[in-house]
Amino acid sequence: MHVEIVKFMVKLQNGIYYHRDQSNDSAANSNPKNDCFAIAFLRFAESLTSSETAECLRGLWELFRNLKKGLLNDLPGQSVPSGDLSVLLGYGPRFFGLPGITKKIPRDLNGKQFHEPISGEPILDGSGIRYSDSPRNLGISDHIVVQFISKSQLATYRSVVETWKYTVKTSNKCINFTTFYTGFQRDDGRSWLGFHDEVSNMKNSRERRRAIVIDRVNNDLLHKDLWTAGGTYLAFIRTEMNFPVWENLERPDQEILIGRDKLSGIPLVGIDKNGRPIRRPDCPPFSKVRSFDGRFHEHPNYYKQPANYRIDRTDIDKSVRMLSQSHIGRTRHIDRIKSDDPASRRIFRQGFEFIEPSNYDSSKPMRLGLNFVSFQNDPTRLLFILTDPNWLGNSNFAGTGEIPGMKDFLTVQACGIFFVPPNEKPFPGVSMVKL
Repeated sequence: MHVEIVKFMVKLQNGIYYHRDQSNDSAANSNPKNDCFAIAFLRFAESLTSSETAECLRGLWELFRNLKKGLLNDLPGQSVPSGDLSVLLGYGPRFFGLPGITKKIPRDLNGKQFHEPISGEPILDGSGIRYSDSPRNLGISDHIVVQFISKSQLATYRSVVETWKYTVKTSNKCINFTTFYTGFQRDDGRSWLGFHDEVSNMKNSRERRRAIVIDRVNNDLLHKDLWTAGGTYLAFIRTEMNFPVWENLERPDQEILIGRDKLSGIPLVGIDKNGRPIRRPDCPPFSKVRSFDGRFHEHPNYYKQPANYRIDRTDIDKSVRMLSQSHIGRTRHIDRIKSDDPASRRIFRQGFEFIEPSNYDSSKPMRLGLNFVSFQNDPTRLLFILTDPNWLGNSNFAGTGEIPGMKDFLTVQACGIFFVPPNEKPFPGVSMVKL
């Protein structure tokens, strides 16, 4: 393995699975994801001194280290299956305003946040995505984010409970448990929409790392922010889908909105004169498509006239207009900019589906959605994607809102942006506080 990659694998905290190279690693391909996810948010007491904050963090991180070994405080001398647990710790903008914190808020985090959570209002100026009922912006309100991922539901949920127990039992009530959300990754590689998910999510581990890791040169770091090098920024958006709207669409309409064939995940190359999607004829049979293949899964540049097949039956104007407004057309532009350049707009995301009851409403018994978690060396990458009109800006999910219900297809229950420091001892972030 390249020395540079090893260097940053050591620095980055666990829970950022950029080094799973699904295109080349047969072991990764043979191991279904099906990982159980939880993300918890905590808030310090404002009256704490820096040393008290540090001791609270030290105790919290020791709890996490034990959980990863299958050790519980309430069961001394006993062990339980750890579920291959990973724990990641991040800090929100408010953390840097606590008494005695030794670092100033990084320039790339300062002011990079979603709007105040108001039901029905956009999450950002220029965004077509709005807040749902009773939304929360944890990046504004809370100090800490903790991400748990394991291969068993119990190991993840137990970590959430043990964290809550720690906040209850601390002698000086140094920290409060605010809320948490859960989800899972599917072993079929699809989303609730029925389509393949994360198909073009930077399959090369080196490319991912360059988009993720804060670099002193690529990020043009100020001298005061050099300490952030080797870390990253986590963005969390919990989106709920208006699922009945999607289910009322015919499959061809769904495919045009996504920009891919529903069965194979292969991108469309055009729309014919009858308004139906055109698929590449040189692809293997659907039954043979097992994993990502760059020859077939990377989509063409939809902002140019399609150089596709059966040009005689292609509606050129409709193809350019509608496919450039598809979900992949808006969120994954084809360019030659290197991923370590923030202008590339590349992010590395980890999506976790969720299902939850809907307040016992018989007409809508459940809520379905996605926990969107992305890592990038500058939050501007994601904020640009969500607001620029040539990307996802002014659109909710895809298209321009002409299909009934799609204008409000996605709504946001919770969100936030946090700084994730590199690994340090005795805990990530120790350089920000006085021991």
